[in-house]
Amino acid sequence: MIIGTAPLTSTAEEKPLADTLIQLIKQGDAFFQQGDFQQATKQWEKSLALCPENTSQHIDVLSRLAAAYQNFGLHRDVFLMLDKAISIAEQRQDAMRSAIILTQLSDAWLSIGDAQEALLLAENSIVDAKNAKAQKVLAMALNSQGNAFFILHSRFKFFYRKNLNLEYFPESIKAYNESAQLAEKVGEFGLAVKVYINKLKAEINYSPLKEVIKTLDDVYAKISILPNGYEKATRLVSVGIQSQLILQNPEMAQWQKQKVTLSAYQSFRDAAQMAKLTKNVHLTSIAYGQLGRLYEKEHRYTEALSLTRQSIFFAKQSHFPHTLYRLYWQQGRIFKALNQFDQAIAAYRLSSQTLKPIQSVLETGYRHLPGTYNEVVKPVHYELADLLLQKAATTTNAQARQRQLKEAVATVELVKVAELKEYFQDECLLSQQSKAIELDQISSHTAILYPIPLPDRLVILVSVAGEFHQTVVPVSADQLNEATLDLRLGLQTRPNNRFLYKARQLYDWLIRPIKALLTEHQIDTLVVVPDGKLRLIPFSTLHDGKHFLVEKYAMALTPGLTLLDPKPIRWDNSNILLVGLSDAVQDYPPLPNVPKELQSILDSTQGIANSKRILNAEYSMKNLRHQLKRSDYSVIHMATHAKFNADPERTYLLTYKEKMTMNQLQKVIESLATPLELLTLSACQTAVGDDRAALGLAGVAVKAGARSAIATLWFVDDEATSIAITQFYQQLLKTPGLSKAKALQNVQKKLIAQDRYWHPSYWAPFLLIGNWL
Repeated sequence: MIIGTAPLTSTAEEKPLADTLIQLIKQGDAFFQQGDFQQATKQWEKSLALCPENTSQHIDVLSRLAAAYQNFGLHRDVFLMLDKAISIAEQRQDAMRSAIILTQLSDAWLSIGDAQEALLLAENSIVDAKNAKAQKVLAMALNSQGNAFFILHSRFKFFYRKNLNLEYFPESIKAYNESAQLAEKVGEFGLAVKVYINKLKAEINYSPLKEVIKTLDDVYAKISILPNGYEKATRLVSVGIQSQLILQNPEMAQWQKQKVTLSAYQSFRDAAQMAKLTKNVHLTSIAYGQLGRLYEKEHRYTEALSLTRQSIFFAKQSHFPHTLYRLYWQQGRIFKALNQFDQAIAAYRLSSQTLKPIQSVLETGYRHLPGTYNEVVKPVHYELADLLLQKAATTTNAQARQRQLKEAVATVELVKVAELKEYFQDECLLSQQSKAIELDQISSHTAILYPIPLPDRLVILVSVAGEFHQTVVPVSADQLNEATLDLRLGLQTRPNNRFLYKARQLYDWLIRPIKALLTEHQIDTLVVVPDGKLRLIPFSTLHDGKHFLVEKYAMALTPGLTLLDPKPIRWDNSNILLVGLSDAVQDYPPLPNVPKELQSILDSTQGIANSKRILNAEYSMKNLRHQLKRSDYSVIHMATHAKFNADPERTYLLTYKEKMTMNQLQKVIESLATPLELLTLSACQTAVGDDRAALGLAGVAVKAGARSAIATLWFVDDEATSIAITQFYQQLLKTPGLSKAKALQNVQKKLIAQDRYWHPSYWAPFLLIGNWL
């Protein structure tokens, strides 16, 4: 019997299974138990075609197929199989099979990031397993419950950086202990070892080192009693990987490091031998790859390279790109350490190319544990870009240098698009992506500013007249991040001008090195593609000692070049929808200037555009949908509280009685027959230091399906907002040919010129995102 599936049995009222069907299922079971998921899938897909509908055997085959698909990361197929299976199990009132399917559903929901749903399903599975008196299934359900508790705890730690909901971690350990004890009681030692490894994974993150080492020793002892074979080999690999994580603990004594390193080495060596004996090329590849990783960490690069090459050889035979891209990445790192840069670039390219087709699957799979994506996907692209930038810096041929710089940018762009998809948890976001813009088609007076912070330096790429220029500044990513956070904090502190020191420092790092280039090409508009913490600040606030940057350049930002669609717009006969909330609702303060703001926009657009206003109690999602179905609007202006959070589920716009999420906003705007040209959110706020929230703000236009957006990084004085937004529309709609970037620049310059509004806290948070024309 396979973990996660029921035994092959028929109830009394069912006809005996045909011999062919039984044979196919058993063949699939044998392949699965040896780790050959492709062959197992083939046998079970054949058996599904022969299986009687709505029978217990039908449930069993669907369950088996879901287990196989889960190993390939085929989430949609997993849910398709399990949804059918649970429906049949419920109809038949089959508590045991219902418990099995609910456990699998719990694991499936966890793999795509919904730990709350996973926990609910695990708890329902526990109830059914107890009713069915199925001890092994109950152990499986308790293991799933422990996993859900652990991920919930990890999510809170990541998003809030403090000990909220601390009960999740002890609950996870409790569930794991109960699961392991029960599995051992019924003789399921393989399942027990799996549970102990999950417990070890949880303790590595949150328990004292002494407890972690004790659990590690227990796991090795439990594994030693398993019979040699595929299952034991997989558990050895798993515990070896966890051992490498333990080695990162700074509290470890030297003797402990030596002991854990030796144990990991023995685990991978034994796993490789068992995998080769069972002719499982995928597991063999993983074991050799992990051995190579161990040698890499010990700086024994010759042995590491040899083992990694062996691992790649086996990985190519197993057709598992999820493993292969990591091995090419490892090979690239080793070549780089050996100063063999051409070979390193070649290996990194193979890693990036192998990763690209499966990246969306990995993004989905890693959502359950925030931060993992930044550890196993993003570095591949950024490290390749780093090498390409280094090579371009020493390349004398101009055409070759441009190819290298453009490849570096294209590589970083893969990350920028993926970060937005990961934040909004939207696999369809890529369909809204524009074709890569032709840089030589951008106005000769517009420059693209593309900073790339790297661990040891800051690379500034500037595109003017269709060509990239590279400048390197000896500032580490940590130094840049620290200065950026200090500036953001100062920008929101009105009583003093201490922010100027950091504003000048960042100007010296980001702008002064390219000032001559911008002057030479008579640049008047800067389009910034910010990265990481740089999303937290408006570049308009950088200061040369006399003037803010926005006083010289019109400014816009875009989350990525491939998310840009720069086209001029004709505003005559446009339809504008004005939405406002001035009342104090849902514990948010009033915005008393909103009615005046909306009326001023109405007055300024009279005779140029057709405007409709929705205010206070009229402002609901239902009414908003109704209005958008009645007319096609070019502009939607929303003067309401909007909060962007590190957790996208806590990002929303306030309506009179509801909180409208980004998904709901997207669906509302999708009802328009023509593309939305401009979305204005005039009362947004993101937390200081929260670059994930700033990422969400930067991507709001893309998510909402708008060509461009005006939004605020932090909440602005209500009166200043009203003045700025009103003047922006007046300039934009009454001055033919004026770009949105220029209109916003003119408004900000007017505010700077007034003593009352000179401080950036009043004018700087207004960001133009996307199409600046």
